[in-house]
Amino acid sequence: MADPVTHLLSADLVARLRTLEIKAREVAEGALTGIHHSSHRGSSLEFVEHKPYSPGDDIRMIDWKLFAKSDRYYIKQFEDETNIRCLILVDGSSSMAYRGMGPSGQKKGPRERMSKLEYAQVLAAALAWLLLNQSDAVGLAVFGAGVRKYLPPRSQSSFLQPILKGLAEIVPEPGTDLGRSVHEVIERTHGHILFIFISDFFDEPEPMINSLKLLKHRGHELILFQILDHDEIEFPFSRLSMFEGLEEEVKLLVDPRAIREEYQRQVQFFIERMKSECLGDRIDYWFVNTFTPAEQTLSGYLAHREARKKTYRLRGV
Repeated sequence: MADPVTHLLSADLVARLRTLEIKAREVAEGALTGIHHSSHRGSSLEFVEHKPYSPGDDIRMIDWKLFAKSDRYYIKQFEDETNIRCLILVDGSSSMAYRGMGPSGQKKGPRERMSKLEYAQVLAAALAWLLLNQSDAVGLAVFGAGVRKYLPPRSQSSFLQPILKGLAEIVPEPGTDLGRSVHEVIERTHGHILFIFISDFFDEPEPMINSLKLLKHRGHELILFQILDHDEIEFPFSRLSMFEGLEEEVKLLVDPRAIREEYQRQVQFFIERMKSECLGDRIDYWFVNTFTPAEQTLSGYLAHREARKKTYRLRGV
């Protein structure tokens, strides 16, 4: 079996990720999460920030003065609590195996053109690499109809290897149930977690969105990377074609030109709803087209995160 590092991270991509790591350190440490702070800020008892109270938190840490002002419970966090614990959740369902033709209408070479799953593997590997290099604890969950693989968060840099191996071993399987997967993850985790979801989110909207909101309402931080192939967005097909379902055994003979406009409208509605639901609950959402280079996706998200943090500071949020 090939080394998972060389399988997922080419020498060229590793070099570009090193540049990303430097960028991440140049902006305020923790631009990726909004809650991470340097472990070199001084006393381990130095107060840093508040977080919403969640069942199980130490009630002795409740800031009663802030409660009197806001009528909400917040927990004081100190320096030794600010290195985050992150769980990266990668969608391993069959729909993620889709690999389209791309904007040019021609398939690229195997090293250039990635399926949604391959893109998700690289993105997850890059995020794990960056976070572990910031001394954060990172874990991995692969989900579909439920959680298929789970590696609890650890902060040792050597833990990158098991994460990469877990990513490399993903085999797409039919079935997506994000709601069930979230509940299974909740049973396996404790304390404050940064959940990073990498998926196309092709699931029943209501239970899926409700499960994400459940995590947020429990005081966790969420980042959603929604990955779609360019062809799934633009639907560039022109000839009478047989379309086969990746999640279900369905075949449809379709004239793409007759349904393109309605298809694109439905796709955009789905994307906009995801964005809107996330915005309403202060969940980070980042849309990804697989034709966009992975390093561009990461640098774009980091810049967005830092800009948003500055906006919140100016508004006093």
